[in-house]
Amino acid sequence: MKHLAFSTLPCEGWSLAEMISFAKACGFSGMELREGPAWGITAKMAQDERKVAIRKFEEAGIRITNIGSSVCFTGERGDAEQFDNFKKVVSLARDLKAGGVRIFLGYFNNRRDNPVPAIPYLEIATQIKQACDYAASYGVQVWIETHNEFATGRSLRKLLDDVDRANCAVIYDIIHPLEEGETPVETIALLGSQCVHVHVKDGVPFEDSMESNWMYTQVGEGQVPIASIVDQLEQSGYTGYYSLEWETKWRKELQVPGMEPATIFPAYVEFMRELFQSLMK
Repeated sequence: MKHLAFSTLPCEGWSLAEMISFAKACGFSGMELREGPAWGITAKMAQDERKVAIRKFEEAGIRITNIGSSVCFTGERGDAEQFDNFKKVVSLARDLKAGGVRIFLGYFNNRRDNPVPAIPYLEIATQIKQACDYAASYGVQVWIETHNEFATGRSLRKLLDDVDRANCAVIYDIIHPLEEGETPVETIALLGSQCVHVHVKDGVPFEDSMESNWMYTQVGEGQVPIASIVDQLEQSGYTGYYSLEWETKWRKELQVPGMEPATIFPAYVEFMRELFQSLMK
């Protein structure tokens, strides 16, 4: 069975023990931990709390794939504060033996008719180099998520090459390149071996063409070619986790009966198991 994980984003208010028990019951082998007080894991945790947390995961046989930080760099003045937060999360990632720290780049803009400032490319590249160098001193990787102005392999390839850091990698969120018109074949080829983690989700375009995001659906019920994407990743030599990122907190369409983690997460595991079995035939 391939590695399956989930983001703890929809587990707001749960204890670590509840999250771990739920993960084991569903059949997950990994968890990506949303950082913040509401999710039981925070950069403010004392050292003894961190030791207790990692012991719980190790005893359960659950891998912490990464720390899902909310750090977002734009290349502007606000990056100084973001970098301060980033440094704290890097320390947490090291102590919890996480694979990396997720970061965002750019602006969270949901509409194409809502103008946002241009990204100062040289400044943001310099900021990522600085982040990677700092994280490297802790033995931690920096994972850029395909999102915002850097949602595609096209936009990330030059940046990754210019940053040129061994610990700089990518989370391939499979819906966002599609929202920008890039095919999975293009994205996977452009990201190459720097694709180290995958966010699985499904959805359909909104009727309003100015909406840059798609409307989310249950996995397997939308227009994201998940089976084809997984097949291409496997053929490319991908060895990371396939992580369900269920954005209940942000998406109104997921805040309805029948979309709760207790229903969706076991269904995701079953969907992926059947998908892998079909690919092996």
